[in-house]
This record gives sequence, structure tokens and C-alpha cells, in this order.
Amino acid sequence: MEDFILRALIAALGISIIAGSLGCFVIWKRMSYFSESISHSALLGVALGLASGLGMHLGLVVVGTFFAGLIVLLQQKKFLSNDAILGIFSHLALSLGIVILSVVGGENTDYFALLFGDVLSISYIDIIWIYVVLAIVIGLLVAFWQKLLLLTLNEELAVSQGLNRTFYQLLFMLMIALTVSISVQIVGVLLITSLLIIPPAVARVFALSPLAMVLQSIAVSMVAVLMGLGASTFYDLATGPTIVIALGVLFVLAQLFHRRLS
Repeated sequence: MEDFILRALIAALGISIIAGSLGCFVIWKRMSYFSESISHSALLGVALGLASGLGMHLGLVVVGTFFAGLIVLLQQKKFLSNDAILGIFSHLALSLGIVILSVVGGENTDYFALLFGDVLSISYIDIIWIYVVLAIVIGLLVAFWQKLLLLTLNEELAVSQGLNRTFYQLLFMLMIALTVSISVQIVGVLLITSLLIIPPAVARVFALSPLAMVLQSIAVSMVAVLMGLGASTFYDLATGPTIVIALGVLFVLAQLFHRRLS
């Protein structure tokens, strides 16, 4: 196996575990548009990370966390409707990222790789970063599973029991920002949300409990990653879009299979 394929496989499997588990909360909380807004801000994070010398990953985390916190604050202030706030910040961040990259990136900037992923650019440092984030996200989910689940399924009951809704909202947004920061190189800025919403959408058809849905979502994500990487390598296709197509195929098959059993 070629070295770059092995690096891509290790990285993509780590990302699939993170996205598959967090994606269930995105589906339960109906936050797919929010995750898309944060993913669009990733391009601004890349641009500022390169311009400041902090590096792509740190820039992604800083910008993603800032935008997540700002969106949560504005939502609580009832400044505008949620979809209006998300739409404004999503397109503003994406446009700012493109403008800044055009200034600091030069002619060699690969916009296609940033928007749709570049499996060839993954290094062992990136893999270490991915599995550090994996440990952090899984650790937080295990530690706060009951509280996050209660806030997701019955927010009024959770608040009445004294849970700090704002704290857990910000904690969840931080995990989403971390997930976005490590997913850019695999699927790119425009396709990250698909990793968060399609696997749990498939798992939801068959799961009988929240934990089962998380585990099945992770399994679906990993299968799609293997299918996408295999097809993109064999047919010389763009890896990110191919993974998303594999997810789409699994989603359609799940719906058809479920209807035949009904």
C-alpha cells in the first residue's frame, strides 16, 4: 500500500469516528445548518492561520470557536432569527476567507483542495492532530453523555434540574469546531457537513437507542470512508466528493431496505 494512501486511511477513519458520534447530536438538535455555517468559517480559519503563521489547524480552531461563541451569543440575545444569523455569518466567513487567501496565498493556492479536500497533503503530524482531537471529543462525550443527551432530548427538564444550557452549548460548539478543523483536508470546507449528518441519518433508520445510533453512525461513516477511498484511488477521483457519494448511496440503500421491511 502506498504511504499516502495509508496516511489517508488512518486519518479518515479517525475523522469518521468523531463525525459519526457528534453527528447524532447535530441530527437530534436539528443543527445541520449551524454545522454548515461553522464549516464555511473554516476557509477563513485557514486564511488567517496562514497569514498569521499560526498554522492551518490552530487557525481553524480559533476561528471556528470564535464564530460558534458569537452565534450562540446572538441567538440568546434574539438579535435576528437563527437561520438569518447563520446565513449571514456563513457567507461572510466564506467570502472573507477567499479574499484573504487571494492576498496571502498567491497563485499557488489550491482552492479546489480547500473546498473539496486533498488526501495527498495529509502528513503524520496531521494524523497526530486528528487523534488528539479524537481523544478530546470522545472523552468529553463520555464524561458529559447524560447531560448532553438530556439537554438534547428535553431541554426544559435539563434546565429545571440546574444544568447550565449556555455552557453545554458552547462545549458542543467547541467539539464541532475541532471536528471541522481536522476534516478540511479529507473532504474540504464545502463537504464537511455531509460527514456530520448523513451517517446518523442512515443509523437513525435502524437504531433502537441513542447509544446504538451513535455506534451505528460511526460504523456507517467508516464504511463510507473505506468505499470512498477505495473508489477514488482505483478510478483516480477526488476523494472528498467520492466519500460523500458513498454516504449518499448508503443513505438510499438504508431507506429502501427499511421500506421493504415495513
